[in-house]
Amino acid sequence: MALRLVLFDLDGTLADTAPDIARATNVVLAEAGRPPLPLARIRSIVSSGARALLRAGFENDTPSEAEIDGLAQRLFDVYAERPAAATTVFPGLAELIAELPGLGAGWGVVTNKPERLAGPIVAAFKLAPPPGCIIGGDTLAARKPDPLPLLEACRRADVAPAEALYVGDAEIDVRTARAAGMPVAVAGFGYAPAAQTVRTWQPDVIADSVDALRTALLERLAPAA
Repeated sequence: MALRLVLFDLDGTLADTAPDIARATNVVLAEAGRPPLPLARIRSIVSSGARALLRAGFENDTPSEAEIDGLAQRLFDVYAERPAAATTVFPGLAELIAELPGLGAGWGVVTNKPERLAGPIVAAFKLAPPPGCIIGGDTLAARKPDPLPLLEACRRADVAPAEALYVGDAEIDVRTARAAGMPVAVAGFGYAPAAQTVRTWQPDVIADSVDALRTALLERLAPAA
């Protein structure tokens, strides 16, 4: 079945968001009297969410879940001040997205990042065509790994899940796509771990580069009539 919709995770898949997330995370850690986390460490954790970043910052002295929730809200507030100051789309993806209409496909973003943050970040990229949807972790009643966000993206595009491809960088993305009955690709050019680890997730495609992702899409996308 030819693909008609390409859905991207945001952090570590569509964009290198770690520099701005690192700034916000380290502001919150400094306020709590903790040392900063290195950017490389943050890149390796980003896909697990804000709470995972904060737990890493506290190491063996992890606050309670209620305290983590409060710190996470503070992190979101700091992040919202400048969510796309140093964030960039991974090289080649803007050009790939620009090709999709000619191949008969739309695109969108499905992320666990709150929609109030994801929307302005994606808008700042000025990608053409713009995404058909931006679904955040708080847009619906459930978030990844629940399949609801992917299924809602398909509903909005009037596309069957089997006619869509989800591109992510973490195991949760593969699990979510499988639950939705949707093919899935892992972006090895993003924040994904080593290929030997990614292979254990059993995605349909492992794209070590944007060119490899483009090739995989061309094999599955039908040219527009």
